[in-house]
Amino acid sequence: MKVNILSSAGKFPGQGVYSAYMDCVYVLKSTGKVEITENVWNSDAVVQHSHTPDPKVFLQTLFNRRKSLNVVTAHVLPDSIRGSIRNSWILAPLFGIWLKWLYSLNDVVLAVSEDVAVELQKKLNIKKEKIYVFPNFVREDLYLIPDEKIKSEKVRLRKELGFKDEDFIIIGAGQVQPRKGIKDFVEVAEKLPQFKFVWVGGNPFKDYTEGYHEMKKITENHPENVFFTGTVSREKVRDYYMLSDIMFLPSYQETFGLVIVEAAGSGLPLLLRDIQVYTTIFDDCYLKASDNEKFVDYINRLSKDKDLYCEMSCKARKLFEKYSSSRAGINLLNIYSKYYYKKFGKKLF
Repeated sequence: MKVNILSSAGKFPGQGVYSAYMDCVYVLKSTGKVEITENVWNSDAVVQHSHTPDPKVFLQTLFNRRKSLNVVTAHVLPDSIRGSIRNSWILAPLFGIWLKWLYSLNDVVLAVSEDVAVELQKKLNIKKEKIYVFPNFVREDLYLIPDEKIKSEKVRLRKELGFKDEDFIIIGAGQVQPRKGIKDFVEVAEKLPQFKFVWVGGNPFKDYTEGYHEMKKITENHPENVFFTGTVSREKVRDYYMLSDIMFLPSYQETFGLVIVEAAGSGLPLLLRDIQVYTTIFDDCYLKASDNEKFVDYINRLSKDKDLYCEMSCKARKLFEKYSSSRAGINLLNIYSKYYYKKFGKKLF
């Protein structure tokens, strides 16, 4: 069985869609049941699975719609570009039309959360029978770090990356853009000068990013206790998780929030903005707030209250288990098989 994976995310590493695409390839290969090709035009694959809504993917889906099962993962919605891409207030309605065309062309639309599934139906009018909720997942081999290893590595990593053993470090991760709450991250850091704040991530879309010059100014002129790493490898991101004490993500809009689960693999207590999508996918495994004063309060409490810290660390690890990659590959093959039979009346296996 051959699966052709389509994605242009490799042109812009350092974003969640790129990680999700790479992990999809990884878990499918790990099943030992499929041959994987990537971005092959006029492929003879029985399944074509796309991850990015770009024109090339649209054309390939259109070209192959009769001879293969076409699957798309809905990583983005029209609102995903608000606060992300320049002139998004003009582009969002047009982007919504484009997404509707592309998603509708596919046989299966994988929603990364229940909230995304609802949005696909309500805002893009995607037929309910095409939608299947298949949450994002994270690789255990890359992000599940036992407490024993963290204890042994933390001192080395802090020394290597310029931090002290006694530092209390708060980490955020993702693209440097207004939607991620970068200004709030820095404002909270200003109110807590006794702690270190590290933002891991850069601007993969450069000056196409919404508020690029404002974001650039923030990354170049910030409080002494704030550090911006720029785009780094996934292995280096993992190192930053291991040396940190709290995961703090004040993002205003997400379809899932892959970095949150990655950080949970290191047992970091999770402090997130109170937005709807998290309530259905992260349960009670995180602390939530809607303003910077409350964020400051929670960070102070986590730095002093060992019982609260241990409770939220355990909940983070519980969350990681829920979205680990252990059965993701097999589950994905089962989805392919179900819809392939529905379309062609034949079994894949």
